[in-house]
Amino acid sequence: MTSPPRVLVVDDDPSILRLAQFNLEADGFEVEVASDGLAGLKAFQAGRFDCVVLDLMMPGLDGFELLEAVRGCERGESIPAYLLTARATAEDRDRAETLGVTDYLRKPFDPSDLSAVLLRGLGRD
Repeated sequence: MTSPPRVLVVDDDPSILRLAQFNLEADGFEVEVASDGLAGLKAFQAGRFDCVVLDLMMPGLDGFELLEAVRGCERGESIPAYLLTARATAEDRDRAETLGVTDYLRKPFDPSDLSAVLLRGLGRD
């Protein structure tokens, strides 16, 4: 039996964090949450995750700055990264592609879609 996938979700909106955590855990994920970019970076550095889900607009480090920091860590070079955000300009999408974002999900989102996208990205669909 394989262990459940571990995901780090970083978003400054408490309702988004609760919704994502509740639904991902119901779908068999182990979830850790962080409420801003700096807390997300500390959590990433302290833990082992199969993927990360990041908001773009956060205090401290925004999602792109956080992803750049994650990519700078040995364990973060190739980790699947997903953006969950209301922001989706062409410039944002280009930067996301440059940083190797696995998928770009728009808010508002369907929690079951989030689980499906993560499982597909991890090859567990």
